[in-house]
Amino acid sequence: MNELLEKLSGGTLISDGRADEVVGEVLDDMSLLPKLVEGLEEEDDVIRGRAADALEKLSRFHPEKMASYLQIFMDLAENDPVPMVRWHLAMIFGRMIFSKEYTEKVIPTLLEILKEDSVFVISWAIVSLTIIGQKYPNKKTKILSGIEQLRSQPSKAIQSKIRNAVAVLRDGKPLPKGWIKTK
Repeated sequence: MNELLEKLSGGTLISDGRADEVVGEVLDDMSLLPKLVEGLEEEDDVIRGRAADALEKLSRFHPEKMASYLQIFMDLAENDPVPMVRWHLAMIFGRMIFSKEYTEKVIPTLLEILKEDSVFVISWAIVSLTIIGQKYPNKKTKILSGIEQLRSQPSKAIQSKIRNAVAVLRDGKPLPKGWIKTK
């Protein structure tokens, strides 16, 4: 295990641990990014969760740096057993809007993870799909169709997200406050 990942180890997923410290180190030296991405391959759920958290925070500054890891992220977003990993990856996908090519790749993954059980994962998938639909209007119909399939979801939080997403995509309302995490 490399030194960055050691800083992410220990404790439980309730805490971000030293993820912010790791983000600062990688921002100072982006050549460390591959070492952080290695954390997504660790067996330890805590390290994977915190690595995903740190990567999501880095994507706020350098979304383009995430592009070369997109396939890894998409695979994990659908398959990692830890919801924290999946929701942070869903958040990263909403920042890939700088490229139509990458956006095309992440839409199917985001639509797929709408089917999962974690309210947090579904919530962030809806947010990222809404951001994408706002940027690329030709994707709105497909995105709305996927989101509206959740109408029977019992979670009030998800129902609220659906209403807000529809307001943005159909009615041209602005994204709700808090939907875009900033630096």
